[in-house]
Amino acid sequence: MNRKGQIFTIDLLIALFIFLLLFTTVLLFLYSNADINNSYSSYYSQITSDYINNLAVQGANSLLGSGGYPSDWYTLSCSQIKQLGLMHNNLEASPNKLYAITTLPVSCMSLLLRAGDSFNITFYYLNGSMLKINGKGITGGYPIDYSSSYVASIQRFIVLSPGNEIIRLSYTEWS
Repeated sequence: MNRKGQIFTIDLLIALFIFLLLFTTVLLFLYSNADINNSYSSYYSQITSDYINNLAVQGANSLLGSGGYPSDWYTLSCSQIKQLGLMHNNLEASPNKLYAITTLPVSCMSLLLRAGDSFNITFYYLNGSMLKINGKGITGGYPIDYSSSYVASIQRFIVLSPGNEIIRLSYTEWS
């Protein structure tokens, strides 16, 4: 019997299995990593996570990097404020500016901090309780949605003027 051009069934099945396995692996790799609009892809996840984290870092740095402009921004309307800042001098946060965070409209804070659609600014004592000035908890922004896919929280420690107490800023962004 002449066996030229013939294939055995077991050889065909093994070759077909290897081909389908490689083909499926390549398709899954391309689908999950290359599609930036696919919320399940690792590429999309990394970009979104980095973006949310950068917003939180920039917001915290903006608040603690200066006293704001003009320096008496807490007495002005939102349209007159150029930059938010909480520092009284380079080392201490101003209680007046901290209190103003609670009265400033969220849309104004979002615009001035270049924050995302969802952010929260809260100040705490070192024991974990919320900082209160004139009996009011110092917080601004939206209530934190911990069920979000991406949450970035930045913590910074600062001295509250007149220099006798250390407090913690918690700046959170999510999407």
